[in-house]
Amino acid sequence: MFLVFKTVNDQELGLVKRAGQWLDYVVGWLDDSVKDIAKIKHLNATIIDDEDVALAWKFAGDYRGYISIRANTLSNQQLEIIGSSEPDNVKARYFLTDKDKENGAKFMKIVLRKILDDIYDQRFNQLNLEVSKLESSTWQSQLTDAWTYKIDPTVKSVALEKLAAARNITEDEMADKIIAAHKKYEERVLTLLAKKQSIEKEIKDCINMADLNVVVHKRFGYNMPVRQQEELGIKESSTYDL
Repeated sequence: MFLVFKTVNDQELGLVKRAGQWLDYVVGWLDDSVKDIAKIKHLNATIIDDEDVALAWKFAGDYRGYISIRANTLSNQQLEIIGSSEPDNVKARYFLTDKDKENGAKFMKIVLRKILDDIYDQRFNQLNLEVSKLESSTWQSQLTDAWTYKIDPTVKSVALEKLAAARNITEDEMADKIIAAHKKYEERVLTLLAKKQSIEKEIKDCINMADLNVVVHKRFGYNMPVRQQEELGIKESSTYDL
């Protein structure tokens, strides 16, 4: 089983073996014989079902059509280009097949979406941290009571009555405050979701790794290959806009 997750130290890997890395994300491999006992929840990993896609990490971002391979590296272990007896400074070129390029693009899309998930989950959690757990635990019941009251003020709500009394306002005013607060919260959540989905569409619409390199450059803060940047006439450095 292959996993992709934000980089951690070796101690945190446990039974997961490093299979590669792209940007700040690790491709890990977990043997099926230990997957039921391995502790991986802390990694917050995404599973990659296709081994060929998972191992395409080494092709990610390529623009030249080939990658340089050194002896005694994960890339060489997986491609077996250079013999194990060769010294570490020996290099060789591996020219990507069309399938390699296709898998490289699929891998990039998985990781970029994973980055988005991690970032926007964190932003959503920060949004929820603005109020206490005590208060947030009653949000749904408060909203239900507030709408019930607005529809039929004769329906009594002990919670609404107590909250209104605590603020020295009427139950009608309290109901309005609850509804307005919920609306504001929903708007902020939907704003996050809308931006995330717009970036996800940019990623989905990419046809190949060259297209994805442009998204990485303009959105994720990592420079595209120099040759591609020159050919496209892009003079600006990479930007972080997520």
